[in-house]
Amino acid sequence: MSKTILYNSKSSVNNADWNVIVLDDFTRRFVDYLFQKYNLPNFISPYLIFKEINLDDFDNYFTPKLKNLLPEPFLFKDLEKGVKRLANEVSNSRPIGVFGDYDVDGATSAAMISSYLEQCGCKTFIHIPDRFLEGYGPNEKALKALHEKGSELIITVDCGISSFEPLQAMSSVNIDLIVIDHHIPDITLPPAYAIINPKRVDTHKGYEDLCAAGVTFIFLIGLNRELRKKGFFKNKKEPDLFQFLDLVALGTVCDVVPLIKLNRAFVKQGLSIMKKRENAGIKALSDISSLNSVPNTQALGFSLGPRINAGGRIGNSELGVHLLKETDENKALNIAGKLDDLNKKRRFLTAELESKIIGQIEKIISENDNEVPSALVIHGDDFHEGIIGIVAGRMKETYNRPVCIISINKNGVGKGSGRSIYGIPLGEIILEALNLNIINSGGGHDMAAGFTINPNKIDNFRKYINEKVNTLMNSKIPKVSYIATSVIPISACTLELANWLERLGPWGPGMEEPKFIIPNAKITSFRRFGSNNEHASFYISDGSSKKLKVKKFNLVNNVLNKVFDNFENVNFNFLGTLTIDTWNNTKSIELMLDDIIYSDVT
Repeated sequence: MSKTILYNSKSSVNNADWNVIVLDDFTRRFVDYLFQKYNLPNFISPYLIFKEINLDDFDNYFTPKLKNLLPEPFLFKDLEKGVKRLANEVSNSRPIGVFGDYDVDGATSAAMISSYLEQCGCKTFIHIPDRFLEGYGPNEKALKALHEKGSELIITVDCGISSFEPLQAMSSVNIDLIVIDHHIPDITLPPAYAIINPKRVDTHKGYEDLCAAGVTFIFLIGLNRELRKKGFFKNKKEPDLFQFLDLVALGTVCDVVPLIKLNRAFVKQGLSIMKKRENAGIKALSDISSLNSVPNTQALGFSLGPRINAGGRIGNSELGVHLLKETDENKALNIAGKLDDLNKKRRFLTAELESKIIGQIEKIISENDNEVPSALVIHGDDFHEGIIGIVAGRMKETYNRPVCIISINKNGVGKGSGRSIYGIPLGEIILEALNLNIINSGGGHDMAAGFTINPNKIDNFRKYINEKVNTLMNSKIPKVSYIATSVIPISACTLELANWLERLGPWGPGMEEPKFIIPNAKITSFRRFGSNNEHASFYISDGSSKKLKVKKFNLVNNVLNKVFDNFENVNFNFLGTLTIDTWNNTKSIELMLDDIIYSDVT
């Protein structure tokens, strides 16, 4: 594996280390080979070898094929059992209940399985819980309501793995439950007819990184095959499973799972499907979001995803799944408009809560000899439960610590949402806290978790999570470190380079987008934009005849803001990713800024 060296001994504005990949003899041969065979620019290739993409496997990496990466569905524990049970219901045209989650992964999974079943002639009843009235996961009242509508089989997607009491309560009625989930299970599993989860200790290994949408798609492959085997499609059109890959891609990107192996193929193929604009809901949301370029992971994660999530965070939790299932374009536009309005409100509420939380964190730091604790646990009365997860994520980025934010409601119940840093498996920590009776309920995965807690146990929880983080990190939180593939002049920032970066995508966790360092450049034409002037756009020049456009979003409470108060005639080193901006059918390259170091050159 390639090594890196520190780019500059100076601390960056974000107090991060910048490391550049070293070009040793092997890396140079790799770079030359890829340039000769594919005409791949030399500025990109070092990153591929750093991420351990070898020469023999480059074609598979460049054009991943689902058929080479999809597992045999029945390798998953309980999948065959669940498929046969559901196939029996489909064959007899019985209605199916679907219980989902209120985030994008839950909405895409519920829309996918419901749409497939309806194309097979089955009626489906979908329930997405209200975040505030019902909370996360299945509850007895909602499950029984689905049963009363005629469902003798209920499928939970993106939830259910920790729902012991609600699932146990259903044993009193004639109902079977199939759980399709990807969150970390406890040693004891809840009572259900079938539980399909790649993180089960007794299932086939290698697919633990799938989100619920990915698991649901594999389940549908097994179901489709079983129905075909039973002769169900003899006089009926067989659904095209590939039509759902845009939903799989959307769920995969928005759930922030590693974009490697099968997940990467899901997203690569899904973006191609999305480009065709055949899903009326995604098409409407893209138009209302003013997406004017080919869909990419950035569009899914920062434009489409937040709008779908807005329904569950501050509005109607079922808007997202209804949008993704809608076939009428006018109705889809109407739903997309509602979600867009809710997202605008969500942004305002997020900025408001963010300021409150930063105030609390800074007070904690000042009372702790100006040291940031190993983990940050913040609580307050009636913080908006729909946005505490977003704010926890932003605080995690700002302070480089696991962050849990707890909202104590009028009933005296604390509802928490946490986000973690690399190396701290928050989902496992939350499960352990549950087993120790520190919290009342909870679950999640490595980077995110949710829980409920009695307010009088918050101090115990704070002490517990700090001790766990100290142990895992040997009492030392790692400094933020960026890896840059190359130091590059502005003259080399061409559309050809950006096109190659796009072709080599999708990029995401586990295969992050390559970062580049632009050295010794000045800022010109600086302007702020956005409803609250929270974003910045400017050009940089390094003395050549060419300028490069730079953007930075969400500068509210960002330390980079201080740079833009006094930048005239100052040289900086800039670090970020290169992307293509399309405006009025014209393409241009721009740098999405991550960090800045003051240059030694004046």
